[in-house]
Amino acid sequence: MANRQNTGRKKINSNKGKSRDTQKSKRGKGFKWPVSEGSITGFIVGCVLVFLALYGFLACCSFFFTGGMDQSLVIDRGLAQPTEVESAHNICSTMGARLSHWLINDQFGLGSFFLLFLLLSIGAKLIGFDKIENSRFKINLVSRIIFSSVMCVYISLLMGWITNRFLGDGFILWGGAHGSLWAGKLDGYIGVPGMLLLLSSLAIVISVFYSTENIRRYRSLAKLGNKKTSPVGSIEETELPIEDLSGAGENQKKESLETDFTELDSSHYSGEVDKLKGISTIEESSIQSASPQMAPIPKKMQIDGVEIEIAKGEEPCDLSDIEAEQEKAGRWMHLRSYTIPSVELLNEPEDSAPQYDQKEIEYNKERIISTLDSFKIKVSMAKVTVGPTITLYEVIPEPGIKISRIRSMEDDIAMSLKSEGIRIIAPMPGKGTIGIEVPNSQPRTVPMRSVLASKKYQESKFELPIAIGKTITNEVFMFDLTKMPHLLIAGATGQGKSVGLNAMIASLLFKKRPEELKFVLVDPKMLEFSLYEGIERHFLAKLPDAEHAIVTDMSMVVPTLKSLCVLMDERYKLLTRARVRNIKEYNELFKAKKLSPLQGHEFMSYIVLIIDEFADLIMTAGKEVEMPITRIAQKARAAGIHMVIATQRPTTDIITGVIKANFPARIAFKVFSAVDSRTILDQNGANQLVGRGDMLFNQGKETIRLQCAFMDTPESEQLVEKISMQESFGSAYLLPEAPVEKEERVVSGSHQELDPMFAEVARMVVSTQLGSTSNIQRRFNIGYNRAGRLMDQLEAMGIVSAQDGSKPRQVLIQDEMRLEAILGNADEE
Repeated sequence: MANRQNTGRKKINSNKGKSRDTQKSKRGKGFKWPVSEGSITGFIVGCVLVFLALYGFLACCSFFFTGGMDQSLVIDRGLAQPTEVESAHNICSTMGARLSHWLINDQFGLGSFFLLFLLLSIGAKLIGFDKIENSRFKINLVSRIIFSSVMCVYISLLMGWITNRFLGDGFILWGGAHGSLWAGKLDGYIGVPGMLLLLSSLAIVISVFYSTENIRRYRSLAKLGNKKTSPVGSIEETELPIEDLSGAGENQKKESLETDFTELDSSHYSGEVDKLKGISTIEESSIQSASPQMAPIPKKMQIDGVEIEIAKGEEPCDLSDIEAEQEKAGRWMHLRSYTIPSVELLNEPEDSAPQYDQKEIEYNKERIISTLDSFKIKVSMAKVTVGPTITLYEVIPEPGIKISRIRSMEDDIAMSLKSEGIRIIAPMPGKGTIGIEVPNSQPRTVPMRSVLASKKYQESKFELPIAIGKTITNEVFMFDLTKMPHLLIAGATGQGKSVGLNAMIASLLFKKRPEELKFVLVDPKMLEFSLYEGIERHFLAKLPDAEHAIVTDMSMVVPTLKSLCVLMDERYKLLTRARVRNIKEYNELFKAKKLSPLQGHEFMSYIVLIIDEFADLIMTAGKEVEMPITRIAQKARAAGIHMVIATQRPTTDIITGVIKANFPARIAFKVFSAVDSRTILDQNGANQLVGRGDMLFNQGKETIRLQCAFMDTPESEQLVEKISMQESFGSAYLLPEAPVEKEERVVSGSHQELDPMFAEVARMVVSTQLGSTSNIQRRFNIGYNRAGRLMDQLEAMGIVSAQDGSKPRQVLIQDEMRLEAILGNADEE
């Protein structure tokens, strides 16, 4: 009975809703505005308005130069006066002279330009300029009408008072007739001090009100007002089947949430976003596991009682929804027009599903069982999992068989299968089986697009998400670099190490904005990272006055690392003042406007330091580089600075115990000896990989075998080109200047202690007005320590100022004559 009554109520409410909609539709058919955005009539009217606005602007500009000579044409004649055969000096002829005189002198003076601006905005809106793809001009007529009206009145009043008080009579009324009239009346009531206070107060109020956040607030209120006038139905007024109500409710909640998120002010929605992130973020694990919705759907079959599982690829994500969410999340950023590149830039992958070869699986299964049986090790095959590069055979030994005996059979099984890269996992974690990994005869490449287009990557809430490749079961493997917090990579040359670094960089560029992330790239080969020079003004960081953002000169690596240590210490001071424990909490407070930039606070970008060849760096810079790397590895996690170090020589003199202790997360590509494998992973296995992107990932818990995703060079170039064509900061992110060690400083500036190059360096600093250690080092081709001593001597002689944190030094001497006098006094001493 209750269900019938509920159904009856729903039908009645639905009929009421239909009758109301019918009445509203009948009332709405009475009149329709003929001029609308996007219509032909709107386009024509918009063109006319744009023409009138531009014509009026040119006429008013010409009026300032020719208005005095055209007085006889415009005085007491008005706009409607018939055209006479008289020559006008205005660039827009007689009509332009009369129009400009009417706007400037008879109306609002300089404030009339805001009326022309409003006219131009209305015309552009009707034409549809703000609907052009990737257009930076978004026109909100409500806000522009109010802005133009307020500025027109204020400028007219201000210029009218200035004209009455200071400029006197002339052919131009800078505030117009209205401005002069009202300024004269107010001046008579409140006097000069009152007018100054009034105009200053109005200027402050207007500036504060039209700041960036308040413009957004007003726009959101305008949108809310428009939505209140439209009919909004409810679930109760819709006739739906009972079993469909839950789905409809979820959809409606989703739509209402997206609408509210769009319309709320930044000061309000930042908190809501943080709440949503808190709900969806998993803190317990730094590696994202496949949820039931995200996991690949395996294709299973039985052959001779053995379960064979062929994993399918990850389900692709709807990119349109992701792009909309990224646009909303980036509205509070500085580069508002910047859009995160879409994975559609990458090549469409071919079918990356593993090829199922039944004959190969049968052959390998029989050979594994027969080989172990020949050594009197009885096993039974339990399961076979086919992956893109590796097939996993799981066997169950009979009771009484030691696992160590099976673990020692790798070489025998490899010889029997005539294959390399055999790895035995004994036992399988969480299972009662022993895994034997055998390379496929026809391995498949894992395209980068298949990884980045997956739901797991697109919907991840990681701070620094890195999608490195796929597992044996063809699942996308991801981890959060902030939870590692540093990564050590090793592998022989040509085994996929550089491909892995490019995959990491690409996965960050496809997810983060320039305000959120900066790279410090060290490239001893001068080839691997050269294509990323195009994103210098967006994502790269460098030392002040450094010629290139990508560090290829090994003498500049130590100053760069020391600079990162200085930045780390400065960030820790800000975290202490804000009373937070990490960069994530700090940025949340900053976005919520609880930290003021006036007090020295700023939004902190994550900084990722990537060193491509660490062994070459150790050979050139020696042990001097180990100290700053150790400091960064120990302390920089909370400050948002993370390191990725790669080397092709994983020996103990390169990867020391101090470095290994601070790099719990490690990736090993193929190496050629078990000693190297134990150096990087503390276990064997990397020497048994097949190469070409086959790798092992270890975070201290378990070792996972992965196939690294491949991104071709043309795809990387397209990504860089897409980013470089967008709005940027104008220059790379400048790191603070690195300090010189105390024992190497020169405390006195006497003649006996001055460097032989001091005079030449001082003249260069004064002539260029650039005082930085890196600039001296680069121009005179000297070491960093000597350049630091020269900078200390310049400071002692009063030529440059003392170092103030990350700010550049100021050159205190402005002319060379004064410098020569200082140098002369130094020679006399």
